[in-house]
Amino acid sequence: MFSCFGGTPSAGKREIGTITLMGIMHEQGGVPNQDYALDVTIGGDEKVWIACVFDGHGDDGHEISKIAATTAKAAFEKVIAAGEKDLGKIIEKVFKEANEAVDLSEFCRTSGCTGSMCIVRGMEMAAGNVGDSSIVLCSAKGAAYHPKWHSTDHRLDDDAEKARIVENGGIIYEDQYVVDKVEKNKGLMVTRTMGDVDMRPNGVICEPEITKKKLTEDDKYIVVASDGLWDEDGMSLQYACNVTFKHARKGPLAVSKALLKAVSADGPMDDCTIVTLSLN
Repeated sequence: MFSCFGGTPSAGKREIGTITLMGIMHEQGGVPNQDYALDVTIGGDEKVWIACVFDGHGDDGHEISKIAATTAKAAFEKVIAAGEKDLGKIIEKVFKEANEAVDLSEFCRTSGCTGSMCIVRGMEMAAGNVGDSSIVLCSAKGAAYHPKWHSTDHRLDDDAEKARIVENGGIIYEDQYVVDKVEKNKGLMVTRTMGDVDMRPNGVICEPEITKKKLTEDDKYIVVASDGLWDEDGMSLQYACNVTFKHARKGPLAVSKALLKAVSADGPMDDCTIVTLSLN
């Protein structure tokens, strides 16, 4: 399931463009699109732009991602209205509320979702993520864009993530999956997730990794996308920047559509959701 809040081009140079497509595997299997996206522009004295992606997994992953997205939208509005100025703290508070809502749901034990949130105000940005829906900051370098910064994917190929799983007794299968130490039929590729409460004794956590950055005039686009984009053959951070550069002047919705088209002529294997934010 997919929902897009907002989506109206903002005043000035900044706009947000969101697109999603159900993956071939889910379409053939009769499984709903489990991605949810959130794009919001909040006005006031200082306008803020918010771009988020939640990629569900498990039988009820679409329910978890919906809860996470709808709670996050309300939390962003509440925290900003309350006067919080620190973008990193805004992300932290929003994740806290979204995680609490997910953990209270009937679906939280065996289903979950990633969470990737980005907020921009003026020449500041903050990003927070749980899981592997990557966030990329595309910056101009000569006559091209390059990935100036990107979020960390919380998978077992990250040494710190793997170490935490091992310390908690989680079983690692083929260096790709965290398997439950009690119920061996339960496993995850991600080492941080919203929901999946039954996997937490194995070192799987829901705490986000939060980064704050000062933007420069060279910073042009932010791309937030589920792994339906990043895991496709031929896709890389640099290739995503190349596609973004080629279509940048057409606006963020055109960029998101071009990135989706670049995944596969027949469509993505997994659900693919892309939110792009043009900076200047």
